[in-house]
Amino acid sequence: MGRTNYQRGYEIERKIVHELTQRGFLVVRSAGSHSKVDVLGISRRRILAVQSKRTKRLSMAAYRKEIAEIQSTIKEHDIDEVIDFEFWVWVDRQGFRKWKVTADSVSEVA
Repeated sequence: MGRTNYQRGYEIERKIVHELTQRGFLVVRSAGSHSKVDVLGISRRRILAVQSKRTKRLSMAAYRKEIAEIQSTIKEHDIDEVIDFEFWVWVDRQGFRKWKVTADSVSEVA
């Protein structure tokens, strides 16, 4: 029997937790919350909110709604300069692709 969507999502969130921890962040995972933030990383210089997805083939068009909701949240709470939002997509057999999301733009990050 294959893994459930929850299990696949959990695996990706654990990868994010590990990466952010390695980069020196205090990390909190929002388990099963269905919120705009799956993982929150906090350091002295930065608060990073990450929304994650997993796919076999990348199509950013599939994530327009989620990105628009993040942008709406940023605008609604006026937190563009307080919290950095990133959208991370795990593409099977390729790894993470990452985008910085602001109130008005989306740009891929290394």
